[in-house]
Amino acid sequence: MIAKNIRFLEDNQELIKPILPGLPISVFYTSFREDTYSCINWHWHEAFQYCLVTDGTVDFLLPKCNYRVKAGNGIFINTQQVHFSINRSASPSSYLCLDIPPSFIYPDERSRLYQKYIKPVVRNPYPQVLLLSKRNPEEQALLRSIENIQSMLRDEPEFMELDIHTEVIQIWKTTFRLLAKTSPPPPVEYNDNDRLKLILQYMLDHYSEKITLEDIADQLSISSSECCRFFKKVTGQPLFSYLKNLRINKSIDMLKDTEMSISEIATAVGFCNQSYYTDCFRKFKNITPKKYREMAQRKPNDILALDIRSK
Repeated sequence: MIAKNIRFLEDNQELIKPILPGLPISVFYTSFREDTYSCINWHWHEAFQYCLVTDGTVDFLLPKCNYRVKAGNGIFINTQQVHFSINRSASPSSYLCLDIPPSFIYPDERSRLYQKYIKPVVRNPYPQVLLLSKRNPEEQALLRSIENIQSMLRDEPEFMELDIHTEVIQIWKTTFRLLAKTSPPPPVEYNDNDRLKLILQYMLDHYSEKITLEDIADQLSISSSECCRFFKKVTGQPLFSYLKNLRINKSIDMLKDTEMSISEIATAVGFCNQSYYTDCFRKFKNITPKKYREMAQRKPNDILALDIRSK
C-alpha cells in the first residue's frame, strides 16, 4: 500500500488516478488521525464519488450543506460538485472511497443508455448528494458492492475486470433508482458551485504566494466584503482559515516526501516565516512540523489515504 497524494488538473479538479491502465476507476482509503490530514479540503472531480465510512464519523460538506455520516453508512456525491470532508470528533475516522467516471458506466454520449441513465444525473436535475444507510437493504447492497470491488482488486480473481464492471453497473442502477425516488431538490443559486470553484482555483494556483482579499475578490468581480460573506455562507469556514489549512496540507506532503528544511517548506507554501508556520501547524495538528516529520518517517506506508494495491 502507498499514500494517496491528492493531485489536481490545470482547472484544479482532483486528478483521479486509475487503479489499472484501462480501468479508470479509483478505490482508496482516507484516514483521519493525528499523523494524517484532519480534513480533505474543498475540491471537485469529474467522477461520481461513493464514500463508505468504515470507522468513526465523517462530515461531508457541500456549498451550504453538511452531511454527517457514521460508520457503516455512506454517501454519493455527483460529478463536478465542490465538496470537503472532515473528522470533527476526537477519535480517529476513515472511509473507503470509490470514484467512477461517467464514461466508465457507458462512454457513448449519443447512446440511448447514456441519454436515459447518465445524462439526467450529470445535468443535475437530481439531488447532488444521496445518503446511503446500512439499515436500508437496497442501500446496504450498494455499500457491499463498494467493498466487493475493493476485495477483487486486492485478490485479483479470474475475470476481475468483468466482475468489477458488473458491480459498477449494479451500483449505478441502484443509484439511479434511489435518485429517481427522492423528492425534488430545493431551489439553489445556480452560480454558488461555480463561484466557489473560481475562488478555490485561485487559491490553489497561488497558495505559495502572498494572497490578499482583493486578489481573490477580483476573480469574481465583487467587493472584498461580499467575497468574505459568500465564502463563509457556502462553506461555513472563514476564507483565510481555509487558505491556512490548504497551506498546512501542502506542507504535510513536503514534510514526508522531501528533505527540505522546515524553514524552506514554510516559505514554499506561503508562510511569511518559520515561526508563524510552526504556530499555525501546531493549532491545526496539535504537534509541531518537526514532530510530524518524525512520525511520518516512522510510518512511511501509513500516511493519509491508502490505496488498496501498490502502483
